[in-house]
Amino acid sequence: MMRPSSLYSALLVSFLLVHAPGGSFLQESGKTTATATASQMTARTVKDSFDTIEIDLFENQKDSQFPPEYLDPLQKEIAKQLAKAKAFREVVMAGQAPTTPNARVLRLTGLITNYKPGSRAERYLGLGGVGAAEIDSKVSFVDSSSGQVLMSQDLRALLTGGTFGGKSEDAVKDYARQIVIKVKLMQNLRLPEPGEARAPIVAITDSQVPSPAPLETTVPLNDKDWVGSEQKLNQKAQDGYRLTGITITGTHTAQAAMVRMNALADTFEYKLLRTLLSKNLQKDISKLAAEGFRVSPDTLVVVGNNPVVVMEKSTPAFKSNYAYILKETMLVSSGQKDAQKIQAEGYTLIGETEHGGMHILLFEKLSPPS
Repeated sequence: MMRPSSLYSALLVSFLLVHAPGGSFLQESGKTTATATASQMTARTVKDSFDTIEIDLFENQKDSQFPPEYLDPLQKEIAKQLAKAKAFREVVMAGQAPTTPNARVLRLTGLITNYKPGSRAERYLGLGGVGAAEIDSKVSFVDSSSGQVLMSQDLRALLTGGTFGGKSEDAVKDYARQIVIKVKLMQNLRLPEPGEARAPIVAITDSQVPSPAPLETTVPLNDKDWVGSEQKLNQKAQDGYRLTGITITGTHTAQAAMVRMNALADTFEYKLLRTLLSKNLQKDISKLAAEGFRVSPDTLVVVGNNPVVVMEKSTPAFKSNYAYILKETMLVSSGQKDAQKIQAEGYTLIGETEHGGMHILLFEKLSPPS
C-alpha cells in the first residue's frame, strides 16, 4: 500500500481532481474529445462504487507545529464520526481488513500543513474568533484498488469557543466534523469512465535544451500582497513552470506547487481570483473562462477571509472552452442535491470548500464553441 508521504510527492506533479464532464471528456492542448455514450450518462458515483472507507493515519508536514500525539486521536475521531454518520457500510482503520465480503474500499489520506493552538483565554471572551485554534490540511480520497486519486482538497478547521473557551485539542473534533461533511458532499462525484480522467501535469525534461532549473518549485502566496503573489506566480510561469495545486500554510498564506515544462512548447498565464461574495467569484470565473482561461485543479481554497480560485491560460490556446457553476449552500443535504442535479446537466464537481459556515461547490464542463 502506498504510504501517504509517497502519495503526496506524486500529487505535486499530477492533477488531483478528475475531469469527467458528463457528455464529453477533454485532454489538454491538441488532444481529442469524445462524445458521451449512454453508459456515460448513467455513470457511477462514489456512493454507488464504494461501500467501505479506510482511514489512514494522517501525516505531519515539516514545521506544521501539529502535536504528533494528536495524530492517533485524530484518526480515531474521524473514524468515529464517519461511522456515526453512516455514510458507508463500514469504516475501518488503515491496515484493518473489512468484514464486508469483496469490499470496495475508498481510502482517506491526509497531510497536516499548519497548526495554531490559539488562546483559550481569548476564545473564552468570545471576541469574534480571536484566539481560535486552527488546523490546515490537505485530504485526498483514493480508490484503494487502483490507487487513483478521485479528489484532493484543502481543509481548515477552527475552534472558536466551547466550555471555558474550549481546549485546543477540541479542534480535532471540529476537523473530523468537516471531514464527514466533505465525504457526504463528494459521494455524488461521478467517477470517470476509462480514458476520461484529466491528463496529468508532469515535469518535462527537454534533453535538447539542458537546464539547471529544478523540476519542482513552490511560490509563496499571501493575501496581504495578492498582486505581488500573482506576479511571482507568473514570473515562474515565464521561466517555464506550470501550476499543479495550492496548499494552505496559514490563515493568510498558501503555497503554490509548480513543475517545469518544456520551455519550447506551451506557456501559461495565471490569474488569482478572490472575492468576499461567492456570486462575485462566479462572475469573475465566467469572465475569464470566456477569455480562454480554465480553473487550475486543486485551487478552490480560503485564504484569509476570502474564497480563492486560480485560473490558467495556455499559449497556444487550449483547444476547448469551459463553463463553470459555483453554488453556495448552508445545508449539506442541499449541497448533495445541487451536486446531483448539476452533474446531470453535464458538469463535474471539481472543488469544494467551506467559507463563513457556507459550503461552496465548484463545477466544470466542456463549453460548446462560441
